[in-house]
Amino acid sequence: MIGIIGAMEVEIESIVKELQNKETINLKLRTVYKGTIDNKEVVVVLAGIGKVNAAITTSILIENFDLTSIFNIGVAGGVNGVNHKDVVVSEGVTHHDFDVTNFSDYVRGQVPSLPPVFKADENLITKTINALEKSHIEYKVGLIASGDQFVTKKETIKEVLALYPNLYAIEMEAAAIAQTAHLYNIPFIVYRSISDVLGDEAQHLDFNLFVKDASENAFKVIKEVINHL
Repeated sequence: MIGIIGAMEVEIESIVKELQNKETINLKLRTVYKGTIDNKEVVVVLAGIGKVNAAITTSILIENFDLTSIFNIGVAGGVNGVNHKDVVVSEGVTHHDFDVTNFSDYVRGQVPSLPPVFKADENLITKTINALEKSHIEYKVGLIASGDQFVTKKETIKEVLALYPNLYAIEMEAAAIAQTAHLYNIPFIVYRSISDVLGDEAQHLDFNLFVKDASENAFKVIKEVINHL
């Protein structure tokens, strides 16, 4: 069974509409939509914004359903040359706001006893690249970084940018989902369609302008990938 997680309603609404044999399951903290896409069993859930919400939701899905993979889709702010509505595919995911570098020999973003970057599943990456190229959607494969803030200045994430030249997307949930999937040993992948670009004067306006179209791009990709799983 495939688990799909989004932080905002706009990020999952197209997927929920696509579900066949849809069933609504009310758990204690989350409402889960269960059904099929291209005859594949899928569960879709709205996590809410931020890393705590994301980690709780991922754990709920894993504990209640027999997941074979986890997809996190949504939008993000872009850096390092990505444009509005480009899709960033997670080669890996890290925290940009976690810092214990003064405590020991850790790098910025690394949680003690865990790797600094949580690696996405190679098979899912390959299938995603194929789907993107078939859909003629511009994309980058690289790092996604998460923190509990809407980042508008590159200065905020300068340490992580210095560590990872292939960092293309900044958002608020992916690292928590990736960390949880890593701990449960479940393959994962994250898609982020760029809704706004860090440093743009109209960044806050761009988010509202592009969020719907960006979410639709992420949906097109995941539907194509599910078809080939």
